[in-house]
Amino acid sequence: MSRELVKDRVIKYLIEDLLVPQEMIDTDVNLSEFEEGAEGILDIVVNVKDEEDYYVPVMIVKCVDEDIELEGEVLDKQIEFLEEVDNITMSGRLVLTNGDAMMYADWRGEEYDTEAALPTYEVMVKEFKEMEEMADELEKEHGHEHECGCTGEGHSCRCTEEGHECGCGHHHE
Repeated sequence: MSRELVKDRVIKYLIEDLLVPQEMIDTDVNLSEFEEGAEGILDIVVNVKDEEDYYVPVMIVKCVDEDIELEGEVLDKQIEFLEEVDNITMSGRLVLTNGDAMMYADWRGEEYDTEAALPTYEVMVKEFKEMEEMADELEKEHGHEHECGCTGEGHSCRCTEEGHECGCGHHHE
């Protein structure tokens, strides 16, 4: 089975089994769309929409021909590429498949080799939103920049005017 047929089969699986909406699947995406100068093509990217309606990748799938065994040097080379892709896209989920065998790793550091381990789209969206909320909470706990560029500590600026909401979740009184 050629790489293109493997890709078609994976897309069918994503839509039918993991319930990924077709409009949330991109194919043949240039890695340079995520980082200028990055080289490579992402066979399949599963996206979710963030709070601002931007598409954010939550799963990257790399397809190879069916006759390519997922072992040894070939496997090492593919995993190295996928790790680089994850560092650039921050998708957190990586899948490598030849249409027969599949390898999967996620941001929790878990590695699986069964399709049953792949989360449904609903779970991917839920986990993405949880991660966004955690990131927002961390941002609120740490200092933040005011509109004028200062940190607000020992410096007066219009950001600290009574009742002013600076947009970071802190309310200045």
